[in-house]
Amino acid sequence: MIRQKRPWYQSRVRPLVAGASVGHLRITAGTIGALAIDRRSGRTVILSNNHVLANENDAEAGDAILQPGAYDGGHRPGDVVAKLTRFVKLKPRTANVMDAAVAEVRRAIAVDPLDYHDLGRLAGPRVAPLLPGVEVAKLGRTTGTTRGRVTAIELDNVVVDYDAGALSFDDQIEIESTGRGPFSAGGDSGSLILDRDGRGCALLFAGSDTGGTNGRGLTYANPIGPVLRKLAIELASP
Repeated sequence: MIRQKRPWYQSRVRPLVAGASVGHLRITAGTIGALAIDRRSGRTVILSNNHVLANENDAEAGDAILQPGAYDGGHRPGDVVAKLTRFVKLKPRTANVMDAAVAEVRRAIAVDPLDYHDLGRLAGPRVAPLLPGVEVAKLGRTTGTTRGRVTAIELDNVVVDYDAGALSFDDQIEIESTGRGPFSAGGDSGSLILDRDGRGCALLFAGSDTGGTNGRGLTYANPIGPVLRKLAIELASP
């Protein structure tokens, strides 16, 4: 029997780069969205979703973060690359605005915060408003590099099924694929969405298998500005 080789983003990657598999020790796997700077400590942190790094609130600061995630073969102690630092709690009975968390990278682990492989180099955060029709792309653990376009902004009552139940989100971004396949799939959670200039504009957290004008599903993401402010981090720039 011939075993198919895993794509690089589902494997052990050193130095750490965006797009690679990652996860809290008790979840399957998600995606490193960015390697950002913690404005409080000056240290490098992994940016991803709460449900990727903090196990839907069921985690504590200091918990081990694995790269690759456990589903992709990551295990303790050899694949521990970071410790959970802080996360925005997911709320069951009121509207959420983000699914986000950061984990401080261990000092011994090398990182390349600007490398987004075939998408080029990160150019920092997008400042201009993100409007419907803007072309975007992402690099994720499951579907790799995909491209799409923004179909809606400031979208309210986006309901997403979590292990803890259905949660609602307001002020979200909606994206559909412009390629042959979906823009995202399970495991791409936490990916940073980039505009055509390589600027980070949103944090991917959910998606559907169907829907959109092409029937390939829809992806939902948190606007990056509020995420950066809430978590007190900065995206790298050249």
